[in-house]
Amino acid sequence: MKPTILVIDDKPKLCQSLAQNFDQRGFQTLCAATSSDALQTFSTHSVNIVLLDIMLGRDNGLELLKKLHQMNPAVPVIMITGHGSIDTAVQSMKLGAVDYVTKPVVFDKLLGAVEHALNEQRFRAPAFAFDALHPDATPIITRNKQMAALYEKAQKLAATDLPILICGENGTGKEVVADFIHQHSPRAARKMVKINCAAFPETLLDNELFGHEKGSYTGAETAFKGVFERAHESSLFLDEIGDMPLTIQAKILRTLQHNEIRRIGSERTITVDARFIAATNKPLDELIQAKQFREDLYYRLNTAVLHLPPLRERKEDIPLLADYFLKQAAAVNAKPLTAMSQRVLDTFLDYHWPGNVRELKNALNYAAVISSQDVIDLEDLPPHLAPAQHAEHSDNVREEMERGLILKTLVQVNYNKKKAAEVLKMSRKTLYNKLEKYGFSSNS
Repeated sequence: MKPTILVIDDKPKLCQSLAQNFDQRGFQTLCAATSSDALQTFSTHSVNIVLLDIMLGRDNGLELLKKLHQMNPAVPVIMITGHGSIDTAVQSMKLGAVDYVTKPVVFDKLLGAVEHALNEQRFRAPAFAFDALHPDATPIITRNKQMAALYEKAQKLAATDLPILICGENGTGKEVVADFIHQHSPRAARKMVKINCAAFPETLLDNELFGHEKGSYTGAETAFKGVFERAHESSLFLDEIGDMPLTIQAKILRTLQHNEIRRIGSERTITVDARFIAATNKPLDELIQAKQFREDLYYRLNTAVLHLPPLRERKEDIPLLADYFLKQAAAVNAKPLTAMSQRVLDTFLDYHWPGNVRELKNALNYAAVISSQDVIDLEDLPPHLAPAQHAEHSDNVREEMERGLILKTLVQVNYNKKKAAEVLKMSRKTLYNKLEKYGFSSNS
């Protein structure tokens, strides 16, 4: 269904211009020139957003704003103001307007404000927020009840020293949850140590985890502390624990049971005190059945488990996440990106997101680089997210190249169409059809 915009302005030309521009972009536009007309239209139509001129002839725009807000406070109102009435615009914000634009109206900026207001309105359910406790940490804001419950549980577990297992598909944010747990733990003063178990072959992983003594193997010229030692009195995050070899799993289990490790090449045990957080994107119970994961280690980890839902099951969070990632990308690329178009948000909500939150972030990073406007639109998205849009763009590029080639060939053969057709390896009839298609006169 098309979003409906009510434009309230006593200048017919401005109303007509705005209506034409918004209609071309998939909106339905209604116009009203007086307060009475506006109230009548507002009460008889399902309006999604209002554009209201503060200086409404003899009528008072602020008084009308109050009445509209009383009738339906859920409908966002954007004020239109002259350069000399900024104070009045600020006053209108206090009365419930969500934004204001100044005259002369720049349509792209107005469109950005409208898109942003509609994006915010679409998912206006209360958001659960959790303090990230660290200036560089990702803010934890969600409208999904399952995610809110997960972070409430994580906050409680953070106060303990229980080993924690975080399960979820690739890109769901398992490391973000691990960071959150560490930041809310008594060990937060020390930096958490992280390692991806899938990034190392068995021998190197053994070395990275437990370290080695000097001379324990060729090239071991100095002693080396593994991550368990480096995480002493802090937290240790082992990502992709399902990819860990069985031999390493046995050593991990012993460490969890006895809080001690042995470096490679040593018989001496070293006491370690590290909070253990593991993550996996694989079903460990199935790996146990396949003899690829130790059952005793699984039950050691299975006491405190956090299951992260995929992004496709928490779509109410997509506008929140997209807005956060867009602001990040705008800052990194030093671009004045203000919003996403409604078409982009609809695309995001319809997409299944196999790469989850990471894929959404990457899509907006890409769009921020590609976009030349203040508002992200479909043509700015990666091709797999808007294939029809990119296919249309590709067709346009192909036709433009073909048109240029035909024109260049005609110039080379002194506009002899028979020779041009031979050079282009097409029939004269095909050439004439293409000349007509591209706006050339076949008689020229």
